[in-house]
Amino acid sequence: MPEKKSIWSVGGGKGGVGKSIATANIGCALAQRGKKVVLVDADLGGANLHTYFGIKHPSKGLDDFLKGRASTLEETAIETEVRGLRLITGGGEFLGIANPAFAQKQRLLSHIKQLEADFILVDLGAGSTYNILDFFAVSNEGIVVLVPEPAAIQNAYIFLKSFVYRRLQRLFAENEEIARMVRDATDARSGGAVKTFSDLCEKIASTDRVAAKGAIAEIKSFRPRVLLNMAATKEDLKVVDAFRSAATAFLGLDTDYIGVLYSRPSVKAAARRMRPFMCDKSADDAHRDMDWIIESLLKASQGEGAVEPLEDAEEAAREQEVFGFNDNVSHGGAVYHVQTEVQGGGSPSIETIIYCGGRIFFSKKSLWNDISRANGGGGEIKDFATRQHRAAMAAIKMDKITLKG
Repeated sequence: MPEKKSIWSVGGGKGGVGKSIATANIGCALAQRGKKVVLVDADLGGANLHTYFGIKHPSKGLDDFLKGRASTLEETAIETEVRGLRLITGGGEFLGIANPAFAQKQRLLSHIKQLEADFILVDLGAGSTYNILDFFAVSNEGIVVLVPEPAAIQNAYIFLKSFVYRRLQRLFAENEEIARMVRDATDARSGGAVKTFSDLCEKIASTDRVAAKGAIAEIKSFRPRVLLNMAATKEDLKVVDAFRSAATAFLGLDTDYIGVLYSRPSVKAAARRMRPFMCDKSADDAHRDMDWIIESLLKASQGEGAVEPLEDAEEAAREQEVFGFNDNVSHGGAVYHVQTEVQGGGSPSIETIIYCGGRIFFSKKSLWNDISRANGGGGEIKDFATRQHRAAMAAIKMDKITLKG
């Protein structure tokens, strides 16, 4: 067993923000670097992590452990196509264990910590239930997945707020007076409601200064990582700074920003094929995003601090800025989706893809340097992308792109 392991729980409050995709691909990236990795699907009510590895019917999983068919969690791990990466799937009949009893949950948390791996990633379900919050707290390293959409940001904030007050409730479980202050702090109709974690600490200190110091130490011991998913442009990075500022000001939580996964056709195409994009050579643009995230994660875990969003992250965004066009074209009784994306950086490229019915019917990727040389070095990348996008739409109307079969 490794002498030291890192356990990262991946949460975010809202469903559909890409927690499972992030978990699967972070795991792949670590394994590809020679690390021993175990992924645990702890979404007991709607497990789907196995589908991203093309596994439709897992042979074993968490249900075997929780129902006593396996004596250890280690026994339920299955191999994936990636060397060094194992998966403990949530697949199976989960009726009756979506909300495990306290003893079951504690046993599961204990066994997660005992897994033989360098890195353990725990994929959480949506929401802020006590079970989810306790899985998020399985170690002092959690990853919060954000998308640049107001409801998702609000849910992620509520998730962290619920986490903070859950930690405090457990810390002061045997101190009824302080426990009542913590409960009242989040009840807007009570006389003990507070606006910030700092306000709560002041109230606690007025009664018990030692308890207040304990509350601060408890929250400061946890430093979540923030990952931005589905970003379209560098403007979307601004939500990260706003989210982190709110977490610090209102919850007393310091966070590390670990990077961004841009919204890319290659990521969506890999997901449709039930594969992690890190296992798809054509997704090299997304590989660069993930490489930066892994470097940030490893740096943060080693206590070196992570990349700051409004300096390094915006600089990175300038290096890999994404913009593009999306249009639907109706023709011949079918609706085609035309997407053109421009990826900036040291070697900018333009990619146009035509989808219909979940299938790709056309794909063209051009390096801007090649285009520029062919045109005598003239023109702007956005102008050429616009022309390529319109040409693809025109090709559909001219029956050059047709449905087969």
